[in-house]
Parts: sequence; structure tokens; C-alpha cells
Amino acid sequence: MADAGLIFTCFGCCCGHTNNGAARFSPPAMRRAFDAAGLQGRVRLAFSECLGPCSEANVVFVYLHGRPLWFKRINTPDLFAAVFAYVRAAVAAPDTSLSDELMAHSFSWTGGGVGLELA
Repeated sequence: MADAGLIFTCFGCCCGHTNNGAARFSPPAMRRAFDAAGLQGRVRLAFSECLGPCSEANVVFVYLHGRPLWFKRINTPDLFAAVFAYVRAAVAAPDTSLSDELMAHSFSWTGGGVGLELA
């Protein structure tokens, strides 16, 4: 199934930059991880200047099967790999549930402000 969805990885003012407290990552390294996950031709991977909720860097937005999914603090290669593994599984089976690990990093956001209001 070609282009079943999109993965937007923020690489703007905060995400991907250690000077603001987020973990460093490089777009070429993420592209290699995306390719290794077998997602090429199934979904698209794009890098965005800013997705909005800067307080939650590194932010990843997934749009799959008409459903938006937001992930916060994706700050390790293993977490990026977990997102890619979930997307790979969900392309084939749209009812795939998030792992407990990814559930802990998922959030709802509709835009505006600086990000989540954390309790």
C-alpha cells in the first residue's frame, strides 16, 4: 500500500537540538532508520520546521488511516524505532494498538499556545 500515511518529525527551534533540552538527532540518521524499518513506499517521512508543542520536544506527528497521532519526548533512537515499528504494523492492520511504551509518549493536541499544560 503506497503512501498510507505520513510521519512528520519536528526539527525546528527546539526539537532535535540539545541547547533547548531535547535529544539531538539528525535527519539523515532518521531517514536511515525509516528505511531500515521497511517503510519506504508505504508512508512518507517529512521533517518540519516546527510542529507547535515545543515544550514536548522531540515531537513526532503521525497521520495514518485518517487518524492523527502525536508523540512527545521521542528522545532516543529506540523510541524513534518504536514509532516506526508501530507505523509498519498499523499500515497492515489499522486496529493495531500502541505499545505501553508509546502510549506513555502519546498526547492530544489541537494547536495553539506553547504546548501541553502539564499538571
